[in-house]
Amino acid sequence: MSESEPIDPASLASHNPFDFAQMADPYPFYAAARRATAAFFNAPLNSWFITRPEDMQAIYRDPARFSSKYIMSAHKELPAEVMAVFAGRAPWLPTLLTTDPPDHTRMRSLLVKGFAPQSIAAREPAIRRLADELIDGFIADGHADVARQFAFPFTAMVIGDMLGMPRDDIDRLKAWSGDWLRLIWCVEPIERLVESAHGLLAFQRYFAEVIAERRARPGDDLLSVLIQARLDDGDRLSEEELVAVPMQLIVGGHETTMFAMSNALALLMTRPADLAAVREDSGLLPQFIEEVLRYQTPLLFNQRQTTAEVTIGDVTIPADSSLQLLLAAANRDDSQFAEPDRFDPRRAHPDRHFAFGRGIHFCLGAALARLELRVGIEQLLARLPDLRLDGPLERARVILFFGYDHLQLAWGPA
Repeated sequence: MSESEPIDPASLASHNPFDFAQMADPYPFYAAARRATAAFFNAPLNSWFITRPEDMQAIYRDPARFSSKYIMSAHKELPAEVMAVFAGRAPWLPTLLTTDPPDHTRMRSLLVKGFAPQSIAAREPAIRRLADELIDGFIADGHADVARQFAFPFTAMVIGDMLGMPRDDIDRLKAWSGDWLRLIWCVEPIERLVESAHGLLAFQRYFAEVIAERRARPGDDLLSVLIQARLDDGDRLSEEELVAVPMQLIVGGHETTMFAMSNALALLMTRPADLAAVREDSGLLPQFIEEVLRYQTPLLFNQRQTTAEVTIGDVTIPADSSLQLLLAAANRDDSQFAEPDRFDPRRAHPDRHFAFGRGIHFCLGAALARLELRVGIEQLLARLPDLRLDGPLERARVILFFGYDHLQLAWGPA
């Protein structure tokens, strides 16, 4: 589909958002849908898609009518075989992402100190050392799958180190986070969903055991701090919230940053002038990163649920409806950005993108993600001369995210 090709609004209802061929470049579809309608119902996802930035902004500002409660819950009724794994217990725990005020206000107040700008900035030396350690592991080879050998472990270990997790546990924590996401979309065979249900329970048990251990022997990690954190009125995180917070940080703080880094590196490798400019002046990198987040948004859409009947544009949406806010569509809207389909690292105000959300749920880890992206790319460029592509570019076949899970690069003499 070309971006100028009109789309029949009726066809939007049956559009398959899990078609990986379309997901490799969803932007023409997003642009056509945005021109056609402010909102449309999509049967495969059992959700209403919101296409325009002004409506997303209004939704983010109105948590009373657009709840976040079900963001990390299944979009469809889970099969009985899957629910049997949970033995009558609710599979979803309350996280910062999945609460509305006043619970959200309380949780964010308890978490915010760990993500304050000065706290994040103080982590830069350790994050830079981690980047160098990973590069040391493959620099002599002259080539690497930088997505798998750097972006994945780097972003996972930054979060893991903050939480005080053993680095040997990163792979299984990553696998369990994938199980959680698999249950949310609920589109795979029942056998795979049953396996994912066991994985989600293992994810919860893991952190329940870690919390018990940290309560007995606290350290200086973020999880120990959260266990002991109190508000002025003595309120604190519940046991379920303490389990859910690190789970959310691993899912939300790792996947998006990993894919954003792969997008940034791929763009640098295919844009020699930008690569040369950033190598010459690393001060250009922060703005380059913001344009990457706008142009190739790693989190394609974000969920809300209506608490009452609402009207979006000229479309009436019933109460208790799932909404998918098409962040990637908003970031390519020409009412927000001039020539939105052109990558321009010198664009004025690229940070007005929706990649970190808006409103009370603006990403708590935004400063950390920006730091990881800047430091990781700086160290790769500083230590790997003549960095270049060493294989074809192929988008990751994943739901919700946009990026590369393999990125073959080479360096040194060709």
